[in-house]
Formats: sequence, C-alpha cells, structure tokens
Amino acid sequence: MDVIDFYNNFYLKAESSKAHAALCEKVYGRDLCQHGMADMFQIEQLIKTMNLNCNSRLLDLGCGIGFITEYIQAETDSIVTGLDFSITAIEKAKERTANKSSKLSFVIGDMNNLQYQKNTFDAISSIDTHYFVKDFEKFLDKAMEIIVPGGQICIFSDQGSGIPRDDSQLQPEESKIGLLLQRKGILFKAINFTVRNKEHWRLKAKVVKELEEEFRIEDNLFLYNNRLDECIKMNRDLDCRFLFQLIKK
Repeated sequence: MDVIDFYNNFYLKAESSKAHAALCEKVYGRDLCQHGMADMFQIEQLIKTMNLNCNSRLLDLGCGIGFITEYIQAETDSIVTGLDFSITAIEKAKERTANKSSKLSFVIGDMNNLQYQKNTFDAISSIDTHYFVKDFEKFLDKAMEIIVPGGQICIFSDQGSGIPRDDSQLQPEESKIGLLLQRKGILFKAINFTVRNKEHWRLKAKVVKELEEEFRIEDNLFLYNNRLDECIKMNRDLDCRFLFQLIKK
C-alpha cells in the first residue's frame, strides 16, 4: 500500500470510528480526527503564533480530512485553504463543510509541486506534514515565494532517529530545519515541545492499548495497529519537537 492509498484508507475508516474518536479525545484533548502529534494545546499555540485576522489568507498543507483546518478557520475568521493529496480526505472535507463558512475551502494538491503564484498567501501552516516532502529546501523556496513579504510559515516538526543519540537534547537552531534556515538566512522563531512530545507518545500508546477491544469490535484493527505501531516501532524518547515560525523579509 503506497502512502496515498494508506491515507485514503485511514481517513475513510477513522472518520466513522467511535474508537478512534475516543482515542483523539483522550490523547489530543478533542476529536479532530488527528493523525499526528499536535494536541489542542499545541494547536492553540499555533493559532496564537500565527495571529491571523479576518483578512489573512492561510494555506494549511497536508490538511487531511480537514477538521483541524476547519477549527483554525473558525477560531481566527481568516480565509483558509486546506490542501492534501488524499482524494478521499478532501472529498470528505468538502462534503462536511459545504454549508459552512465561505472562507473555508479544500483542494487536492501536492506539497512537492505547489501550484500558486507569488504573494498568494499571508501564512502557511504545516502540522506534521513536511515529512512527505521529497526535497525540503525546494519546498521551502516555493513556500516562501507564495507568501507575501512579512508573511509567515509555521511548521510543526519532530526529529529523531530511533537509535541512541542526543536528538532529544537539540535546540531548534541545532535541528536539521534550524540549520537549513540559518544557512539560507531565513528569520525564524521556535517553540520547544520536546518534553510535551514524550508525554504524548506515552499517553497515546497507553490509550490505544486500552481501546483495543473497541477497535476489534468495529473491525478496525487497521487503525489500532497503525496507531500502536507509530508509538512502539521507535524509541520516541529520542525525538525532539519544535514549532518553527519562519518570517519572510
């Protein structure tokens, strides 16, 4: 199963799964059909960091089924476009929000090939989605191009190898993204969520195991196995996590 087929299948099952909804409530603080590491505290920090207004134009990259995108739009009253490569996720997002805010839209697209003109957006968000970019520097150049001067790009990013080393001790400027931004002369700030992230993985593993029977009754062991595997296949205590805010000069 390739990555697009996986996410098509994931969102098809997750949206209607009561067990997955319960997992999201307990782990993230609210059921927004999450598949990532950003809990509601981190989402609120993102919204605070972006400081959007009713005229701000935001592109949310890798929006999935769009619940987080929808939440950000409702909280900020900004003009928000959610982009994802999963046809299933985008179709479901469009169906769910068809009669909601005219400031919210969803499109099928590829983060590796963003089809937007210069100065199209005031801000871009990437909530644990840049991992799907093949060439991060190329992606970054295009993303900076399509935001206005003074605009911003906010990226949630984990870094960890899963083997004993000191990734979890890194500061933002020492991470792979931090080093690249410094080399390219891009202004940035960052919030360190490493400690909180360790607790996230411990809690998620515990909750998933507690919900095994509920997933089994639903015939949703695909979801159960995926959510458990992401917790235990690597030593997540070795990860570091940051919210980067990049500012375009």
